[in-house]
Amino acid sequence: MTKIVLQAEIAEQIRRSDGPIELVDDNGVQVGVVRRPPTEQEIEIARARVGTTGPKITVDELIAKVEAL
Repeated sequence: MTKIVLQAEIAEQIRRSDGPIELVDDNGVQVGVVRRPPTEQEIEIARARVGTTGPKITVDELIAKVEAL
């Protein structure tokens, strides 16, 4: 595994994020994406949803809804 040491300010920005972070070079070209691990609260919410019933939609229906926005 390659290890890259970040400046403290950059590391703190990553820690404070609440979603994926796109890493780009000085030309704006993507070099990677950082995804933080889920919090304990997010894990508990996901566990609580397992087995619940409700309306279901297909991927095609979801795409159509997003494109309509």
